[in-house]
Amino acid sequence: MKSGMTLLVLSLSLPAALIASLTRPAHAAGPYDGTWQVDAAPAGGGGTNTTSRSDCEGLRLQFQVKDSQVKGSMARSVYGSGVTQGGRGATPVTGTVQPDGTFNAQWQSYKATGKLTGDKAEMSWKGQCGPRVATGGRVASEGAAGSSTK
Repeated sequence: MKSGMTLLVLSLSLPAALIASLTRPAHAAGPYDGTWQVDAAPAGGGGTNTTSRSDCEGLRLQFQVKDSQVKGSMARSVYGSGVTQGGRGATPVTGTVQPDGTFNAQWQSYKATGKLTGDKAEMSWKGQCGPRVATGGRVASEGAAGSSTK
């Protein structure tokens, strides 16, 4: 009788062990996961530029980080007028974030580098108007009051 009981216990414990080994613990969010937004001041031309180049206006860029990957779509919008994340003119964004917060990103022919520190962000790239620098930070979650950059 004892061997029959042992066989029953073994037959019940093997499926439980198999299920436990297949179940992974919940994935914790990385320190840089979230939505980030940076603003760049107008570039090129100064006050004497008579050509109206929209690519030299101030702009706001928004991107997402998840699992050390920069993802999403990015569209430029005039500084302070809101953010366009899709639709006409949006391009895919890809990149990676290192454990120390340095990152690289690419969209169209642009390659950007930057640094995420706490809730602050800085990004630089060379655009049609020359070198550009944008600063900003993590966007507060939608459920938080006053979702803005920090």
